[in-house]
Amino acid sequence: MNVLVQLQDVDKIYSTGKQTMHAVNGATLQIHRGEVLGLVGESGSGKSTLGKMLIGLEAPTRGSVSYLGKPLWDKNKFKRPRPGEIQTVFQDPQSSLDPRMKVKSIILEPLRALDAKQRKEKGNEKQLIELIRRVGLKEEQLERYPHEFSGGQRQRIAIARALITDPSFIVFDEPTSALDVSVQAQVLNLLRELKAERQLTYLFISHNMSVIRYMCDRIAVMYKGKIVEMGAAEQVFKHPRHPYTTLLLSSLPSVHHEKEEKPINFCAI
Repeated sequence: MNVLVQLQDVDKIYSTGKQTMHAVNGATLQIHRGEVLGLVGESGSGKSTLGKMLIGLEAPTRGSVSYLGKPLWDKNKFKRPRPGEIQTVFQDPQSSLDPRMKVKSIILEPLRALDAKQRKEKGNEKQLIELIRRVGLKEEQLERYPHEFSGGQRQRIAIARALITDPSFIVFDEPTSALDVSVQAQVLNLLRELKAERQLTYLFISHNMSVIRYMCDRIAVMYKGKIVEMGAAEQVFKHPRHPYTTLLLSSLPSVHHEKEEKPINFCAI
């Protein structure tokens, strides 16, 4: 598989006076084209900071971050690949959507980074309507404001906004943790379908091991800023090698049948 994203010995250090904190400490990982890599760990483990370095919100202190073999950072300056190539969906859709903008303007906003020809091509009315319907919303909802929607609907708007530029790589930072279980299931199933349809690559950040197991091909486990374990999803779940991974799995609700653990089936919810 082709390597799409690579981090090599990446540190992110925050210094305030005499105090120094390693948010990310020597992280090395690869994300292959077409896969879903799950990044899991407790709050404060550094997983969101790592994700922010991939979308241009945090510069690495040391180490290299590259996309298709080309550096994403040069002396604290983010070097974007093709505009719109990398997108993100954040945890809280309410805070990530501008309450003063209508849904149509919110979804089309990322097109401002593209040239005039691309804006016209990707932002035409027909494609916009197809996109809003594909994420499970209605055409007439384009003229509404974010506060008129439920949490699940707002996250669908955020997903549409991420897709409008036709990206190849999307960073999802706890995209379903603010949603109730039934809505969470619907959104996760939508993300799986979109990945297959559009041949997308995901970095999926979460603390929820059930969600990680359902969504991800491979898993990277972060603990105190370090990646302490990485492997195929089922391998990590069945044969964890690091004590912290074992601890995370011990809190996972399980259904047992003939002594074999079964993953939660979100499709059945």
